[in-house]
Amino acid sequence: MFGPMRASGLSLWLLASLLLAACGSLLTADVEPPEVTLAGLGFGEPGLFEQQLRVDLRLRNPNNFELALDRVSFKLEVNDKPFARGRALEGLDLPALGETVVPVTVTVPTNDLVERIIELGSERRLGYRLTVEAELASLFAGRIPFHHEGKLVLPRLPRLAQPGS
Repeated sequence: MFGPMRASGLSLWLLASLLLAACGSLLTADVEPPEVTLAGLGFGEPGLFEQQLRVDLRLRNPNNFELALDRVSFKLEVNDKPFARGRALEGLDLPALGETVVPVTVTVPTNDLVERIIELGSERRLGYRLTVEAELASLFAGRIPFHHEGKLVLPRLPRLAQPGS
């Protein structure tokens, strides 16, 4: 007596699940991933074994609608070596066709930081790769991966006048 009713209820549940999954993939398929660049890098709390760094990520929304993001996490590689990883602690809204800067504090082993500084040498350049994943804050939450590769170029410091010259 309950067999046909259970089977039809299960069928409806499966159909509803498939429709929700399809809608979710359609929504994220129409979303262009944000663009990301490294906007800033600064020092936080110094330590003997670890250094706190502030990494500023500039996120640009190429879509003509606002993107509400629940979570933004990233990995930063410098000269093809893992350097730092972090995540924004709060959700954020990227305005339509707009941008925002997201500050993130990360901890880096002092050895890794010193090695990257030594690699600067006379070129004053470091190659970097940002790999980011953002989670959409919507009924049909989806994840959007995106990345950027670039060069960190440090400014040339002015030469100090030598005494007697």
